[in-house]
Amino acid sequence: MKKSIQTDGVHSGESKDRFNRGVPPVVALTSTFFFKNVEELARHKDGTEPREEYGRYQNPTRATAERKLADLEGADDAILCSSGMYAIAVTLLRILKPGDHLLVLDEMYHRTEDFFTSVLVKFGVEVSVVKSGDLNSLRKAIKENSRLFLFEFPTNPHLYVQDLTQVVALCKEARVKTMVDATLASPVNVLPLQHGVDIVVHSCTKYLAGHNDLLAGVILSRKSIIASVRELHYTIGGVLDAHSSYLLIRGLKTLSLRMAHQNAVGESIASFLSEQSGVKKVFYPSLPGHPNYETAKRLMGGFGGVVAFDLGSAERAKKFVDALTIPYIAPSLGGTESLVIPYSVVVPPSSDEISSGVPRIEPGLVRLSVGLEAKEDLLEDIAKALKTLP
Repeated sequence: MKKSIQTDGVHSGESKDRFNRGVPPVVALTSTFFFKNVEELARHKDGTEPREEYGRYQNPTRATAERKLADLEGADDAILCSSGMYAIAVTLLRILKPGDHLLVLDEMYHRTEDFFTSVLVKFGVEVSVVKSGDLNSLRKAIKENSRLFLFEFPTNPHLYVQDLTQVVALCKEARVKTMVDATLASPVNVLPLQHGVDIVVHSCTKYLAGHNDLLAGVILSRKSIIASVRELHYTIGGVLDAHSSYLLIRGLKTLSLRMAHQNAVGESIASFLSEQSGVKKVFYPSLPGHPNYETAKRLMGGFGGVVAFDLGSAERAKKFVDALTIPYIAPSLGGTESLVIPYSVVVPPSSDEISSGVPRIEPGLVRLSVGLEAKEDLLEDIAKALKTLP
């Protein structure tokens, strides 16, 4: 019987037959696993006795987390990694080869963009940028050697939402795989694999773990793709340790409850900000003025706890952030504590943007990630901070 995300988050991947009968899963703090004799080792090596051998390849705590993540996402299998950035990098390195063409969205996490320009080009991979929400831009960019289209859903920081149905149909027709970074949505708000996407990645650091206390990433797909990526993953060795795997398991048990709160509070804050005269523009998918409002309403079960808004200038953004008393001034998102950054300070304009005079990020953009604090307290804090602005 297919269970809900709420139930799978608590129970999936955890057998009631475990040896110690403890309710939480065991944390297997070991780098290697011993064999009773050489014959047992030989059986394992010839494939007749699958079991744990070495921590870079297998760990039962990590395996529990991987099964839970795969079930939440509706994937055949999952690879748990040391970070979300590693999950993206190892997947691209495995799928792409010299001469291949990668399609990417014009708004992505800046470190992902750095990986395209500083690493992939050295391996002879061609990269083309596609305009967000523009299907014709994607259609025109596809070439004979196009292999993969990588995009975020929604994007960071403007929360643009791509039409998964149309994108997948176009890419399948052109024999181009689709890969979605769904970190800002989480499996609670969207399941890209159900829309035909080939590969999903998450920074588990964010909503999935949910407590601002670990770094992790995950790759989710069908068995053939996961098996291929796992071979390179084991070689490079960016695995997640057992203790972090356990913390991730613990976080997943409350994912649906946390997301319900963060979805509701994020939407309330976005609505409040959209009514304030001192706020130039608010970026949140549930607002009718968002460019992808209709698409988001159709595809998303909730809109997340990230709200981006333009206060008109860098000076106003900095003053507002300093005036807040509840959120921490810190990058990242999706945890129990609210976090806020004046975005242009964290991601300054590139040399191309400076020379053209057209920055992609508004100087006054603020990104707020809602935690688990009370809605009323956050709204009051935001209102007081806005009153400090000229």
